Amino acid sequence: MIKFYKSIIFFVSNLFIISFLSIGNIANAGTVVVYTASGPEIYEPIAKGFKSSNPNIDLSFIVLDTGEMFQRIKAEAGNPAADVTFGGSIASYENYSDLYASYDSPEDANKFSKDPDNKWHGFSIFAQPLMVNTNMVKESDYPTTVNDLLDSKWQDLGGIALADPNKSGTGHTIVSGLASGLGWDFTTDLIKVAIATPGSTPMFEGVRDGEVAIGWVNEDLGAKWEAEGLPVKMIYALDAVTVQIDAYGLVSGGPNQDDAKKFIDYLGSKDGQKVAVDIVKRRSMRKDMEPPSGLPLLGDLPLFPEGEPRSVIKAKFTKIIESK
Repeated sequence: MIKFYKSIIFFVSNLFIISFLSIGNIANAGTVVVYTASGPEIYEPIAKGFKSSNPNIDLSFIVLDTGEMFQRIKAEAGNPAADVTFGGSIASYENYSDLYASYDSPEDANKFSKDPDNKWHGFSIFAQPLMVNTNMVKESDYPTTVNDLLDSKWQDLGGIALADPNKSGTGHTIVSGLASGLGWDFTTDLIKVAIATPGSTPMFEGVRDGEVAIGWVNEDLGAKWEAEGLPVKMIYALDAVTVQIDAYGLVSGGPNQDDAKKFIDYLGSKDGQKVAVDIVKRRSMRKDMEPPSGLPLLGDLPLFPEGEPRSVIKAKFTKIIESK
């Protein structure tokens, strides 16, 4: 059974407010309040880069899981506390588009994909390969396809972790993408033999820490862990690899929109995207940026983005889990 890590309690039940420079009155002038579904390994280097070119603007981050982030924005509509949301899929932003201001950032003209309504702004694109714990799984047992996970040996080796889409945007992308690519019959069988984790972080860390043999990972994080020599190995399955575009948006009526627009522009700028590629190890949305070294070409992978809406995926996942 995967433990509930202290480091991810805020993803499940509490708000954990992290200020990059100071914690206090986060609505002060000169402070941009950012609700984020990304971890510190992503937002901290971004914040450092922004601060170097905008020394008079502070950033305060409130870390939430993806669903909670959008629900909080919805609950605060009319009197928002946040200026920007950072993280979450394009589909999520489109579902809550009425909560976002239209802002035509000049940096969006340089991207592969652009929202015609200027509500969401693409930050990065990343695949979600399988990841095994190399202390638990011999190389001869590595899967080549996602279909291989239905082999009963995985229960003997330590189990399969899968983030619950009710609590995780990553989990939604994975389940929805697999259902699109491999069908619901297969995906139902997979969910029945998997361990549902309360968010993506316990799925990632459960594999890393040897509490479970295999799961999925965002490739930027998996690449970092491999480079650090941790006992993990990413595997891009031959039958299905899920993929997601991560986005950000300007909250409608936020308290500091002028400075928030500067942060929006930075996230899409060449400087901001260089941080995303070189430090975060994410694939840039810009046409003039090369992908991080060592990652496979997306064109060589059997990619499947999310298909059905999150509400549908959540209902189906819950029904399958309850029938186990």
